[in-house]
Amino acid sequence: MEKIIFHIDMDAFFASCEEAINPKLKGKPLVVGGTKEDVRSIVSCPNYLARAKGVRTAMPLKHAMQLVPEANFIRGTRGLYSDYSKRVREILYKYTPLVQPASIDEAYLDVTDILHLYKGDYVLLAEKIKNEIRDTLHITCSIGISTKKVCTKIASKQNKPDGITVVPFGKEKEFLAPLPVERIPGVGKSTYTKLSKYGVKTIGDLLKFDKSFFENEIGVYSAYLYNVANGIDERGVHIESEDQKSLSKENTFNKDTNDREFLISELYSLLEKACMRLRKYQLLGKTLTIKVKYDDFTVNQKAFTRTRYSNLEMDFYDDALELMNKLILKSKKIRLLGVKFSELEKEDGAVQENLFYDGNKFKNIVDRMDKIRAKYNFDIIKFGKNYERDL
Repeated sequence: MEKIIFHIDMDAFFASCEEAINPKLKGKPLVVGGTKEDVRSIVSCPNYLARAKGVRTAMPLKHAMQLVPEANFIRGTRGLYSDYSKRVREILYKYTPLVQPASIDEAYLDVTDILHLYKGDYVLLAEKIKNEIRDTLHITCSIGISTKKVCTKIASKQNKPDGITVVPFGKEKEFLAPLPVERIPGVGKSTYTKLSKYGVKTIGDLLKFDKSFFENEIGVYSAYLYNVANGIDERGVHIESEDQKSLSKENTFNKDTNDREFLISELYSLLEKACMRLRKYQLLGKTLTIKVKYDDFTVNQKAFTRTRYSNLEMDFYDDALELMNKLILKSKKIRLLGVKFSELEKEDGAVQENLFYDGNKFKNIVDRMDKIRAKYNFDIIKFGKNYERDL
């Protein structure tokens, strides 16, 4: 029996959470990201009424104000979204233990072994999950259903908000063919531009080429794009294993120090070594923890959870530095510094597109750096920010 997989995708999550705790915000365009005084901010999440007017995530707030001047503009509520994310997961775990969180507002469920409780009716099960989330938390989600993991994620976007989309079993290729190629997870502006040069507009257009095309022109996407277009995905719902819950790197200094420049350099070096190990084991991390041991042997640590998984150090630089800055004390010197990645999952070959840089380009860069470092030594090649600190 093939696996039946759900992809749960919360609808306009940040905006929906704000509306849930403040119903007065409903019925009018809502933009989460900043007030009208925060003109240099960007949009974190618009609700669907704002989206209908053209407002998009990561759009400059100033532009959003021009599109919907009548909208409510608010700053995000600290801690609200992670709290709602945990509450959604608690509901999901009531139905099956096979839950793989993919981001703060997404999760995969393997429901194969519980379908007998619903007479094999996976749509009925999806409706029950959706209804419980809506009735309990007063927010909605959309669900994609398929035997292929990547298809479930694509399908969950098909009938938003508050929709259910079933990919016909055995007809994955036909379902995907007419959809825009940018619907494939990880295909962002850079890859779309490359594909457009060859007339690739839909997922079905990818079938005009063989594997060598992807290897020569797209590089990191070689097998991934080809398989998606053919409706091939053998991945299952990944449950964190007991033997690989985290990955860490740390260093005990020869001399206790509170030299901030030295500590930043060490932080970046540890971060890059840890990310290199993540890539070696084909893992992605979402939670970053910075640990310090002071000269009096007391230990303190701070953690931050991103909305998306990654194993690229540039995705974690700013967060790592912010966490470490909170741990540097004038009254104490530091004898040990460490970084740890947790909430790990297996890499699937897709680059998670970042709105502000070319993820595909950076993936290629670090892959080449890893090969050079493996052949010679880690310090044979460095990123510019670390090289400058060594001067």
